[in-house]
Amino acid sequence: MTKKRTLEELFSDPQMNERLKERLYSKKELLGKESPFSAILQQMVNMMLDGEIESFLTQERASDSLNKRNGRTPKRVLSNVGHLEISTPRDRNGDFEPELIGKRQRDLTSGLDDQILALYAPGRCRVLD
Repeated sequence: MTKKRTLEELFSDPQMNERLKERLYSKKELLGKESPFSAILQQMVNMMLDGEIESFLTQERASDSLNKRNGRTPKRVLSNVGHLEISTPRDRNGDFEPELIGKRQRDLTSGLDDQILALYAPGRCRVLD
């Protein structure tokens, strides 16, 4: 039988723990605007964009291209949980086009943010019967 995990074990960031506790005790929506999960979503989106450029550059190297990373472009994107500050990675040749959030796209309200949180949640906690 697995032991029940505490909030501190689920989220190692003390500030995130406090924000979650405050949100729970005030009975506000957990997935609304300005929720603690917006920070998690922002981090996940940035990680996914990093994965996209890594995959892209791996394919470029396979075709003997000398293309490399070339910094990031900050972008503010609207999602169902509020505005997210993301950093879109760039490549030197300017050939990289992210699939998750395309160039000049500022809207992530297609439900993708809800899917990311839904996929993230089961990996972070266990529900005991």
